[in-house]
Amino acid sequence: MKKIFLLIIVSFFPLIIYSQQNNITYTDVSPDGREISTYNSDEKNIEGVVIANSDDIPFSLTPDWSSTLERQIGGMAWGDYDNDGDLDLATGCYFSNSYPPIPEYEVLIYRNDNGILTTTPAWVSTDMRSTTDVKFADLNGDDKPELIAANGDNSFVPSVIYFNGESGLNNSPGWISQDNNWTVGEALCDIDDDGDLDLTFGNQGNSVNPMKPICIFYNNGGTFPVVPNWLSADQMITNSVAFGDLDNQQIKYKYLEYYGDEIRYTFPLPLYPIYSIDTVLVDDQPYYEFCYDPIGGWISLGTRPQSGMTVKISYRYVTKGDLAASKWVNYESGVYFNNNGVINNLPGWTVGNTTSQKGIAWADFDNDGYQDLAISGSGVQTVIYKNVNGTLTGPVWTSNSVNTSAQELITGDLDRDGYPELAVIHFGGGRTEIFKNRSGVLDTTPTWLYIAGSSATSISFGDVNGDGALDLAVGTARTPVVVFINQLTIPVELVSFTASINVNEVRLNWSTATETNNRGFEIERSPSLITSQTLWGDWEEIGFVPGFGTTTEPKSYSFIDDLSLTPKLPSDRQGLTHTLRYRLKQIDFDGTSRYSEIVEVEIYSPAEFSLEQNYPNPFNPSTKIKFTIPSVIASEAKQSQLVTLKIYDILGNEVATLVNEEKPAGTYEVEFNTSSIKHQPSSGIYFYKLQVGSYTQIRKMTLLK
Repeated sequence: MKKIFLLIIVSFFPLIIYSQQNNITYTDVSPDGREISTYNSDEKNIEGVVIANSDDIPFSLTPDWSSTLERQIGGMAWGDYDNDGDLDLATGCYFSNSYPPIPEYEVLIYRNDNGILTTTPAWVSTDMRSTTDVKFADLNGDDKPELIAANGDNSFVPSVIYFNGESGLNNSPGWISQDNNWTVGEALCDIDDDGDLDLTFGNQGNSVNPMKPICIFYNNGGTFPVVPNWLSADQMITNSVAFGDLDNQQIKYKYLEYYGDEIRYTFPLPLYPIYSIDTVLVDDQPYYEFCYDPIGGWISLGTRPQSGMTVKISYRYVTKGDLAASKWVNYESGVYFNNNGVINNLPGWTVGNTTSQKGIAWADFDNDGYQDLAISGSGVQTVIYKNVNGTLTGPVWTSNSVNTSAQELITGDLDRDGYPELAVIHFGGGRTEIFKNRSGVLDTTPTWLYIAGSSATSISFGDVNGDGALDLAVGTARTPVVVFINQLTIPVELVSFTASINVNEVRLNWSTATETNNRGFEIERSPSLITSQTLWGDWEEIGFVPGFGTTTEPKSYSFIDDLSLTPKLPSDRQGLTHTLRYRLKQIDFDGTSRYSEIVEVEIYSPAEFSLEQNYPNPFNPSTKIKFTIPSVIASEAKQSQLVTLKIYDILGNEVATLVNEEKPAGTYEVEFNTSSIKHQPSSGIYFYKLQVGSYTQIRKMTLLK
């Protein structure tokens, strides 16, 4: 049932005075009812205008797509609701005391038809509940995303879930909450690590009861209770919620395999928030042109794999996540810690002030392996708190925004350089700001700035056209939704990057299809050998290979990493298989840089001394001998030890010396070729002796001519 527009002035809302002279005076109200914006009709361009632009943020000066409806947008999300392999755009619509009024506020989906969004909704909910946020998520494990609508207004409209099934996404909700709140934000995470996504709502109250707790509904195999399983002990006005892993103790790996059909370019990532995408293989070849939303549950490739091709994805995601919440004035934003699947009901860390904050997100802005925390606000600048080994410090970065009435804050790697950009949308002034991340340091003044045609309410990153680059959707309190298509051009097109190990060397090979302004490649390696249960910290540069500048011809590169230069292993890690990770940092002549995909090699650190039987045996004229130096021996005094391998005849006379040099721990293979010996040995029994420090081993072999 639609609501009839009435202007009711209550203490919860500021006093609104409507006036009309020669033109219309618009009044917009934010989704949470706490921001008011009034302006004349001749002050706004309905399509908006980009007033700050840079090649560093690859969006055009005008929107590439616009819907035909004027709605009050209360949240947007991208997802493949019809399972056809591309991303559709869902918009939640809310109700407010705006003027002129907009009485329609269903949940809408604009369908993606082969890279083009429909301008009118292809899916419309049958109910209208004043939606403030929406999310797509596969809640029951059937690979079909549900649509979750966080709802609320002064009458505590309940939040709902629209379930997806064989007949498609249901227009009517299959779950209706009974939490009795004005919900203004939602987040998903497998909080209890049982293999499905749980649902969290950030809430506020109304004019009578303004403070409400945060609520969590636990997912039990695709079903949810209608009343919350968990409530925060502190009641407040919460604006936004987000999950991350503060200390990197609850990051899990997941491997997925899909099959191409020449149509699909989007593939689901069922568990999130996403910590990292580690490997993408298309037809068993590394693929790098992809994008993803860390809280969206999808990855989008810049290709449509052909029928029969496999798409293999390895990624890491946050489970048992820590809950961050931004709060309104008089309440401190903070983080509720997760202790083995149970979230504390009071925050374990707070920002230390009670300024009005809205919009919150976790992201590893400086690429040190730990997720930092960004928070925007109303009346205050956007800030980033740096995560130092599991402890938030700072703020270490503050924006120079001239308009500070933030509604949402999101992150995404717009240029695929490995460093996420930061985007903030402000209600007053209709500003959408994007701050370029330059190798871990963000611009403080917006690198790209768009002024919407009315007060701005929501932003979301997706990939409309399947080019593997993030596009931007902007929603407002009145004008149609618009989308900016990412115009990213890659100056250096990397087509392959591989790593292989040979005894104590790792050989890196990579190739490019074309290059523009390419100064070269820094080679980076994870700082030490660590087990698969340990997450990665800082990277170290181990070499540089010059590029070819500008060329349209394919080029090949290689680099050898001498493992004898790596740090020795701690004693408790000997005898284990360890992993080294490598990446390329491609650098242009103007200093711009971007990172490649990560490649890995496994290295076995032997715990035992061994000298293997030669092969073939008997032999003529040559044979091979393999031996192993354990890390225990190699670490007795120094990284390398003097190694000798000698051949003796049956009388004890030395026949040949195969090895006489220092070597680090590892496995080696050498050849004994009798044809290279001046005095040719005769057929018979011979001995080979390996000596490393005080360790000695002898084996017998037979030369048969």
